[in-house]
Amino acid sequence: MVNLSPFGSPARSVAMGVLAGGALVWSGVVVAGQFLGIGTAATQKITIVKENRTFAHGYLGTNVVCPKGQRAISGGYAYNGDHDLRTPVTVEVNAPGRTSDDPDAIANAWNFFVLNNKNKTITIELHVICTPIDNDLPGSGS
Repeated sequence: MVNLSPFGSPARSVAMGVLAGGALVWSGVVVAGQFLGIGTAATQKITIVKENRTFAHGYLGTNVVCPKGQRAISGGYAYNGDHDLRTPVTVEVNAPGRTSDDPDAIANAWNFFVLNNKNKTITIELHVICTPIDNDLPGSGS
């Protein structure tokens, strides 16, 4: 098999992709903060909530919730187990959500819907990035 990776091995390519993805997420948070008029003081109030969840074979929906009084501005996941194209782990939903049934409520959580094709239970690290609710921000309900 011919290795087409510019980084020498598939593992190095994955590592480079993870680093690049992390940089893009963080830069997106910073740009979003500037776009929304959130200055340095508010950026320093960012909270990252990380939780490990186990997923048996099949589908599972879950979420990670911001601390009270905060809104979700980003989120994501990390699966650090074995990667196999024959039995992939697929995250079908990775999006903002809310714990309230009110459709106008502020997104205070990050939702995930995971398909585990492996014949074993796996662990995925899930996270949500939160910032204080500020009545001056778009979508704050004021």
